[in-house]
Amino acid sequence: MVAVTGSEAAGPSRRFVAIDVAKGIAILAMVVYHFSWDLSDNRLIAVDVSVNPGWIVFARLIAGTFLALVGVNLVMAMRKGFRAGPYFRRLAIIAAAAVIVTLATLKFEPRAFIFFGVLHCIVAASVLALPLLRAPAWLTAVVAAFFLAGPHFLANPFFDSYWWYWLGLSTDPPITVDYVPIFPWFGVVLFGVIAGRFFLDHGDWGLWQWRGEGLVARFLAAAGRWSLAIYLIHQPILVGILFVVAPLIGPSEAALAEQVRSEYDASCAVAGYDQEDCDAYSRCIIAGLSAEPGILVAASRHDLSDAQVERWQTIDAECWARTLPSGSTNGA
Repeated sequence: MVAVTGSEAAGPSRRFVAIDVAKGIAILAMVVYHFSWDLSDNRLIAVDVSVNPGWIVFARLIAGTFLALVGVNLVMAMRKGFRAGPYFRRLAIIAAAAVIVTLATLKFEPRAFIFFGVLHCIVAASVLALPLLRAPAWLTAVVAAFFLAGPHFLANPFFDSYWWYWLGLSTDPPITVDYVPIFPWFGVVLFGVIAGRFFLDHGDWGLWQWRGEGLVARFLAAAGRWSLAIYLIHQPILVGILFVVAPLIGPSEAALAEQVRSEYDASCAVAGYDQEDCDAYSRCIIAGLSAEPGILVAASRHDLSDAQVERWQTIDAECWARTLPSGSTNGA
């Protein structure tokens, strides 16, 4: 989730510290998000980060911040004209990182590997944005609005394949752990371009003269300058730590209860019952199981005793009869 395009200030050896700090905040927020995802995936917390609305908004804000900064950094890097060497060197670094991410996730998450994530989008956007870096702001804004709104009126089943998923116009989005297609995200990059042009026109702002002298500011700026490296290494480190720690801690009872509740809720809905009845049924199940010490943990390990299986089935039958219209039991 990083742009390595330059954020130098007016002098050739200076940088806009404020931009580095913004990137540092974004990369640390991303680490927080991914750590929370890992905790959720290991059922160490009760929240399902992948579907929780608050966490989804948080993830999109992080991605949007990085992509907007791509646009800002492109403008800053090109303010004295196009320099082919630095531009293609940065582009090659990000493209290589994108390939590494794809190959790594293809090995460890083959059913949901990253084929067009944030790094892939940065590479494509860094090329597509070139003609608009010096275009009138109104034209850039129109193009940005087109890409942001495009999925709402251009989506078509024709784009439902891996050949076209990168566009973001599919009516059936792919299963992948990081998906940042051109529509709508290139629009965010272009609004970053507009912001970068505005910043250049107002270079006398105190923000751009700020040198970030405090310890926190220096730490965030350093994180921003090394954001690509942090992006590539942080998740293997987190996964490795949890690989060791998670079995020692064991799954959260609350997380297991939430998982079971959602499964019973779903099976009830498939059976054709009203949502209100299904909610009552799944709550009853969880209340009953929570009163049985260790039963949820044993179920998560596929190690239920005969007595626990019998007790689970009894709770299921009692809750079914108590909360739903007449029908046969689901079974455990």
